Amino acid sequence: TDMTHVMLEVVGMTCQSCVKAINTALSVLPGIHSYSVSLETNSASVYYDQGLVSSNDIIEAIDECGFAVALNSELACMPNTIQKHSQVCLSIRGMTCESCVNSITNILITMSGVLSVLVSLSSESAVIKFDPVLASHHEFVTAIEDAGFDASVVTISHDINDSSFDSSFDHTSNPKPSVQGMTCASCVASIERHLQSQLGIVSCKVALSLERAEVEFDPSVLSEQNISEMINDIGFEARTLVLSDIGTVDLGILGMTCGSCSGKIEREVSKLAGMSKVSINLLGQSGKFEYKKNLIGVRDIVDKIEALGFHAVIAEAGSHLQVESLSRTREIRKWRKAFWTSFYLAIPVSFTSMILPMLIPDIIDIDVIFPGLKLGDLIMMLFTIPIQFGTGQQFYRASYKALKHNSYTMDVLVTLGTTLAFAFSILSMLNTIVRGGTPRAQVFFETSSTLITFVMLGRYLENMAKAKTGSALSKLMSLAPSKATLLETNKTTGVLSERELPSDLIKVGDLLKIVPGDRIPADGTVEFGVTEIDESLITGEPVPVTKYVKDKVITGTVNGSGMVYIRADRVGNDTTLSQIVKLVSDAQTSKAPIQNIADKIAGIFVPTVIFLGAATFIMWICIIQATQWIPASFPADSHWLFVCLSMCISVIVVACPCALGLATPTAVMVGTGVGAKLGILIKGGGPLEMAHKISKIVFDKTGTLTKGKMSLVEMCVYPIPDIPKLTEKMLLGMVGAAENNSEHPLGKSIAIHARQRLMLPQHAAFSETISDFHAVPGSGISCHVSNTAFSKTESYVLQIGSHQYLSKQHHIQFTDVHMATKVKHEKQGRTVIFAAVNGHLAGLFALADILKSESLLVVRALQRMKVQVAMVTGDQEYTAHAIAKQCGITEVHFGTSPQGKKRLIEAMQNEGHIVAMVGDGINDSASLAQSDMGIAVYGGTDVAVEAASVVLMRPDLTDVVTAMDLSRTIFRRIWINFIWASVYNMCMIPLAMGIGTPWGITLPAMVSGLAMSMSSVSVVVSSLLLRNYQRP
Repeated sequence: TDMTHVMLEVVGMTCQSCVKAINTALSVLPGIHSYSVSLETNSASVYYDQGLVSSNDIIEAIDECGFAVALNSELACMPNTIQKHSQVCLSIRGMTCESCVNSITNILITMSGVLSVLVSLSSESAVIKFDPVLASHHEFVTAIEDAGFDASVVTISHDINDSSFDSSFDHTSNPKPSVQGMTCASCVASIERHLQSQLGIVSCKVALSLERAEVEFDPSVLSEQNISEMINDIGFEARTLVLSDIGTVDLGILGMTCGSCSGKIEREVSKLAGMSKVSINLLGQSGKFEYKKNLIGVRDIVDKIEALGFHAVIAEAGSHLQVESLSRTREIRKWRKAFWTSFYLAIPVSFTSMILPMLIPDIIDIDVIFPGLKLGDLIMMLFTIPIQFGTGQQFYRASYKALKHNSYTMDVLVTLGTTLAFAFSILSMLNTIVRGGTPRAQVFFETSSTLITFVMLGRYLENMAKAKTGSALSKLMSLAPSKATLLETNKTTGVLSERELPSDLIKVGDLLKIVPGDRIPADGTVEFGVTEIDESLITGEPVPVTKYVKDKVITGTVNGSGMVYIRADRVGNDTTLSQIVKLVSDAQTSKAPIQNIADKIAGIFVPTVIFLGAATFIMWICIIQATQWIPASFPADSHWLFVCLSMCISVIVVACPCALGLATPTAVMVGTGVGAKLGILIKGGGPLEMAHKISKIVFDKTGTLTKGKMSLVEMCVYPIPDIPKLTEKMLLGMVGAAENNSEHPLGKSIAIHARQRLMLPQHAAFSETISDFHAVPGSGISCHVSNTAFSKTESYVLQIGSHQYLSKQHHIQFTDVHMATKVKHEKQGRTVIFAAVNGHLAGLFALADILKSESLLVVRALQRMKVQVAMVTGDQEYTAHAIAKQCGITEVHFGTSPQGKKRLIEAMQNEGHIVAMVGDGINDSASLAQSDMGIAVYGGTDVAVEAASVVLMRPDLTDVVTAMDLSRTIFRRIWINFIWASVYNMCMIPLAMGIGTPWGITLPAMVSGLAMSMSSVSVVVSSLLLRNYQRP
């Protein structure tokens, strides 16, 4: 017999009891030769006789134990031989996210003959190893295309050895370090250019407004520490925010007194399954723990330490670091201190330069120490030095690191301008001293000191304004509560006890108590109680939502007046709140295409300004030497070199690349934050820029324009001989009780309507008694009903189902009137179900997917925005046209498959349309990805949400209009910022060069510095105006 080896990935094992349960399940299967189950690797290795048992039987046995199983590879081994298999590499188009990858993997791995599958999103390909006797590559292509993707064969190999197949897929890491010290697009360009030039870097994106970089790199060449060092090396400060897949937690541990205590903790915690590394710091009263997230949680570590007699406190820094980064606490504190220090030192300089000569003219010209060293010049120099080389040293440091890597930033301009002013002043003083006091030294000390002070004021105000741009994301990140109340059942007594613990320690399956006013600490399901939940900060819905048993709740939402118990379904980074934060954060990291223009300008801006400064210096030397004319804004006895250098410095410091660099990211950051507050998640600058170009929007029907749930729209009751006075309520009681036992969506819809019509509570039982219930899948049900409204003792035979089911299976007679009513409803796109009692037709139920109340308004609003509206659906023609007519859509595409929807979008794009697609299901994912702007509506599948450009958190379709309007508003603000920044530089640079001097208009260096600082602030303030946005 052939002995076969299968390797299985088993998800969900937590202890040795789980291993024993799987071992027991495998031991009773026939044909099992040997097996090994590993908790550490989450896997099971099984050798079996394929003539007696199959791999599917093994998977089902493990699955029945309550664990998820994935097939890794299947190795059929003959004695002393290696079986040969085939391997095919497919090109797959249409994948947009990991959910697509998982969908394709799950489809392929369950096909007969498939031994292993590896699907790559980055290379848009799949490598499949299979048994050519049981499967062919044509079947794989067909299966993938049926799922809504395009597939074609790249290569196929036969008779390959049964070993791990080749893979060219990239294995890269993607850290997102915080980067501090960036001020403009030049800084961004410098970092991106420097990193992309390094060996091992795959890609790099830097977000100025978020102070974050996203770097993809090869971990075999570089480490995260290497990347941080590269960024630090060019004058910025990098810190890692996101940790690796291995969980790491820092705990404060109280109660340790000696090495024995720390050794005990280290020894005992290391014994826990899934612990990778334990490091205890006795002096610091802390510990650092690395663990495998799928085997152990933070709470297990804390509980173990507590059980040893110590007290452990979690010290989670990552999210706090992000919040601090968004609020720019460190930057604001740094620039505030620098500004006030410079300000207090600059006051004596300005007083001595401008005020003192008017009060006591002769005092500043007193010689001190040396002939020619004037008292006024000495005072100004002594107070300028700590400004220039003390508080101003950060400009020198940043400039040195930038120039070292051939990069030019705003810091270079500030350093160059102030250094020229200071150096000229010192040289002028030395010249006067050497010449015995003549001519009088002309100094720039007040220019140098006030220029640095104004720049620091600008940076201080700019960072305070920038902090407000991230306020929406900061608020979202702060919504999760720090504490939660855990309910635990004593295994011995069965008594329920309460325990307060940090919300970071919640695990899936925990039962949590939520009292009035509490924030929900984890995504979960209500298991006890009724309450109202305020979801406004997550979905933008202002009205509290009533939650009953089995309803879902979201992390960060606020409980109302009721007390409920919830069961945690998703915790930590898997919660809806965490996913929203990640989505918004990633959106704010991405760049709008228009930002590329600013980046290109920034790349040449600083060198161009330096060139213009030098040209101005030379130009004014020529003008003064040729005409002996000194501009009226300068004292008549000013030295020509003083005038020329003053003009040069004004040009250098008035130019501002920061305003150009901030024009796009600040607007994107504020705008996406506003969207998140309204329940509209916009994935970056691309969709914002695309929104104003949209010429056609395509709606999926089911679940988008309609409610996605069948509702009873009409009901007819036919009297029967046994119950001549049969009423609607009587029939609904019987049918509702019967359908309450059904799993069919239509049956559930009828049961819900019956409850509402009979005014029964949501989960209340019907008074009628059901027996002998029998369901025929896809056709109908039959049963006996007793304890009815018209007889408490008699039992009635009830059949519910389609016309075919009742007429052929139960021989129910239908008249021409009945059939005409059926046809009438079907022409309106409705589904018709009949009910028979004791062999006679008793009722007709017409169900339809009801149009959302706002659909018509949304379609009309979009048409007023000059956007064409179309509808696409997989439903039949009658249903499609009935829904389209109700909401005013004339362009209808019916009977369309998922792949057909994608081709339809492509055809529209080929006609010259910029197309937006609105959908919610997995069958919409390919078309959402194909469209220029995909919009996933509330309640959509994970695949649809990941494929879309915009995600709507509310079930209100009017948010489609809001999303379009908000996107257009943000993009207009980007252009306003961009134009303002460009006009500023185009006007101020020529003015600083002296174009206005014939009319007595010049820009002193101090005024230039102040104007430069305020230009950046004005752009940020302009972006902040988006916070006043209101829904249309």
